[in-house]
Amino acid sequence: MDISTPPEDQELRNVIDKLAQFVARNGPEFEKMTMEKQKENPKFSFLFGGEYFGYYKYKLAIEQQQQLCKPPGNEVADVSAPMTMLPPPPIPPTTPSVEELIQQSQWNLQQQEQHLLSLRQEQVTAAISLAMEQQMQKLLVETQLDMNEFDNLLQPIIDTCTKDAISAGKNWMFSNAKTPSHCELMTSHLRNRITADEAHFELRLHLIYLTNDVLHHCQRKNQRDLLAALQKVVVPIYCTSFLAVEEDKQQKITRLLLLWEKNGYFDDVTIQQLQSPALGLGQYQASLITEYAAVVQPVQMAFQQQIQALKTQHEEFVTNLKQQQTVAVAAAAAAVGQNKLIRSGSEDIYNVTDYFCF
Repeated sequence: MDISTPPEDQELRNVIDKLAQFVARNGPEFEKMTMEKQKENPKFSFLFGGEYFGYYKYKLAIEQQQQLCKPPGNEVADVSAPMTMLPPPPIPPTTPSVEELIQQSQWNLQQQEQHLLSLRQEQVTAAISLAMEQQMQKLLVETQLDMNEFDNLLQPIIDTCTKDAISAGKNWMFSNAKTPSHCELMTSHLRNRITADEAHFELRLHLIYLTNDVLHHCQRKNQRDLLAALQKVVVPIYCTSFLAVEEDKQQKITRLLLLWEKNGYFDDVTIQQLQSPALGLGQYQASLITEYAAVVQPVQMAFQQQIQALKTQHEEFVTNLKQQQTVAVAAAAAAVGQNKLIRSGSEDIYNVTDYFCF
């Protein structure tokens, strides 16, 4: 589609045309202000590289050119009207040069790219979360485990964290650790409860105490499937809990890590991730992107295409501006040459007249 093609929707065209006029008159700060205020309004998606972004940039360039060529007002004052004291007229903004327009377009491109990258991260996270939830639903159907029963046992642990409550939760997990799928479902449920945004510190700490007790008995009873399932979720469980609290609360969690390291519950790679929670959590999140590549890659590809389209529109806009500049320079040069020719012809006429008058 040609960048100069306006939208068929007359209302949208009016919005774009009016904004281009205002930005041309008031400068790029007005555009920045509009982007900030209308970032959630789909009608202004053209500002962020959406459809008709090219038409908006084209219309803006035309309006800025008209502002540049517009002569100052020469209206005659009405002397018959009574004199009133009026404030001085505002100083018209300087029309930006081609270089400034290119810089503004480059800035817009960077802002739009950052906005898209932020949206991409949100959508990647949402796609992974949905895939994980679908996996848990599949395990629920396969195992027929009653997770409400599990939650009923977890609640006393969260509330009181007594030995009896922890023992009841641990016994339920061992009784239902029948297959790797059973173990994966139970530990994934623990992960979701602990890493939820609304989870408070006591919930996280008390369920980590449960995890510690289960780890101890996994080693004693050689329950490898449950231990392997816990190793898959311990990094987000521990790192999320550690990073969410202040130092005095972090120490309570760190004591457990020292115990896990001493007892050899996890391999060296996992222990290293737990020792550096921020790095460990980042590595875990990166592993999810790889694990769920089937749902992540289409999202990444779609955003990459949008970013590339923005870059192409910017390049076309720059090329169009430079072409206009070349035409304007050539026209100005031709006008100067024409003026010189007229002046030269006038001088010749004066010389001939002087000759005959003499």
